[in-house]
Amino acid sequence: MSFNAYTELGKGGEWYDLGSKWRVNDSFGWETDGLRGHVFGNDDKSLLVVSIKGTSAAIFNGEPTGEKDKLNDNILFSCCCGKVGRGWSSVCGCNDKNEAYVCESKCIEDSILKEELYYDHAIDMYLDLYKRYPDAEIWLTGHSLGGAIASLLGQTFGLPTVTFESPGDNLASTRLHLPRPPGAVDMPIWHFGHTADPLFIGVCTGPLSGCYYAGFIMESRCHAGKVCIWDTVKDNGWKVNLATHRIGSVIEDIIKKPSEFPLPTCKIQTDCEDCGLWSFRDDRDLAGLHVNSNNYTLHI
Repeated sequence: MSFNAYTELGKGGEWYDLGSKWRVNDSFGWETDGLRGHVFGNDDKSLLVVSIKGTSAAIFNGEPTGEKDKLNDNILFSCCCGKVGRGWSSVCGCNDKNEAYVCESKCIEDSILKEELYYDHAIDMYLDLYKRYPDAEIWLTGHSLGGAIASLLGQTFGLPTVTFESPGDNLASTRLHLPRPPGAVDMPIWHFGHTADPLFIGVCTGPLSGCYYAGFIMESRCHAGKVCIWDTVKDNGWKVNLATHRIGSVIEDIIKKPSEFPLPTCKIQTDCEDCGLWSFRDDRDLAGLHVNSNNYTLHI
């Protein structure tokens, strides 16, 4: 389903046959250049699965959602508006113009909720679906950016969510003030990924990375909910490579080989910190108070 979210119905793209149990009940976003995906349902529509499309990299294939996908990636997964140096244009202008590694928290929070950002559109999509199918059990899924949006939506409404190779979503979750521990431990959110994917483990950074070359600043590492990790580097000798991030690779090279890649144990991430070099100034607090909004450490 996560793979199929990249393909518009009737356009002849790649598609995994899900068998007779599942059918496409609805699709959303294909008439626009923003959030897209499909809603799969069983025969009596008592169980629905919303699958959200991930990033289509415009630099490689000219996909119509590419630029907005990149904007969402750079706001959700960068420490401060994708600002990493003088050669980069900030995507939301929240970084301090005079002081390095200082960012304005409220500005970031407001930017995530802007019209062109996918989180608000995902909420509207879900509320519309719930009104039409109030008695259905609804699950969410997605790959990459689609998985992160699914997770944020799942945290908002308490929906079971399964993602694949999602970048760290805890940074955006914190900025949206979504549920925090101890309740977050019991959230039905599962992030599946492997250690050879630099996006999933948060190492697709720096001027030599493929992300940087394509114009993506992917700095977040930590996931909300539980992570389910195949250690393909240690156990299978894989090399860290951006090509392994693709959902097709995950399906064909891991999921379809259960004897070689059994389901991993899912657990809460511990000892994980995002944006440790940054300070986050919040004008809503006392003058001079700096807040590291990622781990709630106050620096006065």
